[in-house]
Amino acid sequence: MAKRKGGLQKVSKASCQRLGKQKVIARNRQHQIEGGNRKVGATVSYDDYQRILCIGDGNFSFARALVRKLEGQGRLLTATAYDTKETVWEKYEEGSDPVSEIVEELQGCDAAVYFAVDATQIVKTLKAAKNRQRAQQLPDAFDRIIFNFPHVGLGIKDQDVNVRKNQQMLSRFFFSACEVLNPDGEIHVTLKEGKPYSLWNVVSLAHHATQGMLTLKTMCAFHPADYPGYGHRRTLGFKEGESKQNNEEIQGANKTYVFTLQP
Repeated sequence: MAKRKGGLQKVSKASCQRLGKQKVIARNRQHQIEGGNRKVGATVSYDDYQRILCIGDGNFSFARALVRKLEGQGRLLTATAYDTKETVWEKYEEGSDPVSEIVEELQGCDAAVYFAVDATQIVKTLKAAKNRQRAQQLPDAFDRIIFNFPHVGLGIKDQDVNVRKNQQMLSRFFFSACEVLNPDGEIHVTLKEGKPYSLWNVVSLAHHATQGMLTLKTMCAFHPADYPGYGHRRTLGFKEGESKQNNEEIQGANKTYVFTLQP
């Protein structure tokens, strides 16, 4: 794996100065996984010296919450969305927390924000996004790659087909993520517990999709309340009568799978 380089997009704005220092201490919870004997440990933590890549962060609110936890230090954070900028604005601009303001806050804290980045083709699409936006040099590799609540979002009713499509997407993601992961880095994938997500067999999927390169390090509880300002959104955006407010869809049991490269 190539060594990291500096050079993430640096855009200073006054909005960064408005961020008060926020130290949100992750709650140290522990519970038994349903149907298994492996325990879920304390929630994960992030540091401002880590090069972090957020994948599929639809309205960029998780990246914003992360920057706030890092006291406004976003210089090493790269936030991405699968949709184009026009589609992101169409899906997430309405409401009390418009995406334009979220992006402004991120860029004001020196975070890099990219659109049309495909989780299954990270190197190719991230480079293309950088070139479109005439951004500065990207890092060669990341210390943390985060993919929260991944889903193909195709509205497939057949559970078996739905499971296969999501497995295919995640398999390609794991392989693609390995290309930009530092040798001692981690991949964090967060899913809701229970069916159909348990049917994805994400641990086995990661191992086999990467020909044994990835192994499970640990599993951690994920609590939305640990990330103030994070507003989970489905891939279809926020739809009145269909979507739920205040992270209601992810208020149940969630866990983050932490994967590392085999030494």
